[in-house]
Amino acid sequence: MTDVSLNPALVAAKEAQEKVDACLDAGHSFRLEAGAGAGKTYSLVAALKRLVAEKGAKFLQAGQKVACITFTEVARDEIRQEIEEHPAILVDTIHAFSWAFLAKFQKALRGLVAELDDRQEKIEEGGGIGEKPVEYSFGFFGVEENKITLGHDDIPSFMAKLLSQKKFRMLLTQQFPVIFIDEYQDTDKNFMMAILEHFLQTGEGPLIGLFGDHWQTIYRGEYDLVEFPVEGIDKGANFRSAPAIVSVLNKLRPELEQAVSDPDAEGEARFFHTNSYQGERTNSTHSKNDLLPDLSHTVRAALLERLESEGWNINKTKVLMLTHNALAAEQGYPSIAEIYNRNEAFAKKEDPTIKFFAETLEPMSAAYSDGRYGEMFRLFGSAPAIRAHANKLAWRGSMDALNDLRTNGTIGDVLDHLKQTRRPQLPDRVVRREEELDSLTVQPIPEESTSLLRHSKLREVKYAEVIQLVKFVEGYTPFATQHSVKGAEFENVLVILGGGWNHYNWSQLLELLETKALNGKNTKGYYRARNLFYVSISRPMKRLAVLATQTMPDAALKTAAHLFGADNVEGIAVE
Repeated sequence: MTDVSLNPALVAAKEAQEKVDACLDAGHSFRLEAGAGAGKTYSLVAALKRLVAEKGAKFLQAGQKVACITFTEVARDEIRQEIEEHPAILVDTIHAFSWAFLAKFQKALRGLVAELDDRQEKIEEGGGIGEKPVEYSFGFFGVEENKITLGHDDIPSFMAKLLSQKKFRMLLTQQFPVIFIDEYQDTDKNFMMAILEHFLQTGEGPLIGLFGDHWQTIYRGEYDLVEFPVEGIDKGANFRSAPAIVSVLNKLRPELEQAVSDPDAEGEARFFHTNSYQGERTNSTHSKNDLLPDLSHTVRAALLERLESEGWNINKTKVLMLTHNALAAEQGYPSIAEIYNRNEAFAKKEDPTIKFFAETLEPMSAAYSDGRYGEMFRLFGSAPAIRAHANKLAWRGSMDALNDLRTNGTIGDVLDHLKQTRRPQLPDRVVRREEELDSLTVQPIPEESTSLLRHSKLREVKYAEVIQLVKFVEGYTPFATQHSVKGAEFENVLVILGGGWNHYNWSQLLELLETKALNGKNTKGYYRARNLFYVSISRPMKRLAVLATQTMPDAALKTAAHLFGADNVEGIAVE
């Protein structure tokens, strides 16, 4: 039997889980704050399994379920698999969960639509509300002759508004006596404020379990911890990183000190800067005091070569860049990066078109080019009826034409080709977007139809950018961004701190960590940068290196010395 006491992280995790169990037993709401590498999802799944074991049959008999609301579809699928899709647990994204609840209350939905002051002109143009059914499918608002469609942002907003009415709160509680919210810090603000105001502050309603980490908020604009009137449980464990890396995290965040899994594990955490360089540096609106792009690339490559000579396995190393715009230019998909206001839409394949390209079309084209026809047809979804030579010629003609369009055409050209050949067939969500665009004919796309606007712009981009993007998102390159790796882990990580992103001022962050001179002007930017820095440096399991290509003031270097240790801060020569 393993001696638990030899694993400090396991001891800390066990203590946190016991507190969660105690809250479940007492019927008290709680917030589990799980820092990077702590195993948040493990704790959430353990709590769900405990509820299933102790109350699953009772919930099913009463026609009730435990709701687990996730931030992404990826998290939803992972949790569903872990609990073996038990019928007493409903795991879904906030939009799917909310719409399943809202859809039944058509009269109330029509009332909420009528209250949308900024949509009155569109409502009148569509013939009014009347008794039209309210639907949610395409993700943008519209009023037609026989229906009303809601926008993506309308769903959590409408859910929050219904929860302000006692009747709907009672119905929700009756159906879901326990609600877990995964990544609470990134969940829609309106929804979370409704949960806070109508359930947590009143002590009424379902038992609420919040799972997340406010230091890993990188998708919303609020970075402080909301004062939830529930028991706060800190999970002070780190099962991911070597002690040298966890030491940096603990110095950066002393209020949530983490215990390591193996106190004797080898590892390193180092900080490199380029202050010695006296040549020309950047001086634009979006980039200050950074090495010029070509020199920055050279310095980065030289450092990677050096780290490899010192024992780093470069094949197991991720280079975390500051921004998709800089990275996209280097990797070859700048136009795609400019279209999306959230990197996750393409970096994590949340956009259905990008997901289809990455998971079906590109692998299928590669299989065809390599002569792996069995794999090609597996990705196609079934073995087509090829009984005659003419069938083979037709398939070959379709695939050859597709490959030509992939190389020389636009994304729109590829989509149009696939709509005709159905080799492979487009997913329903992509087909619907195409149909919506076609239905508008000469009419402009409504401004609130953000997903359709993005899709329209995407059609104009050269498909060659998709090929490069897929190489990136599928991990065929060593580069990534901090946004794209939230929740991920790698053996080694090199983080690049440069002056090329106006939203994040890294020299100022490190300086403010030392001086604590926060004010109304710099506070929001400080927290935004701090959180992204935390997410970045907490990814590696064994080795961490940070390279500052932007000039670092003395106070910033003092912070680096505090975090990494003076012996691990090094100025490198730049020629």
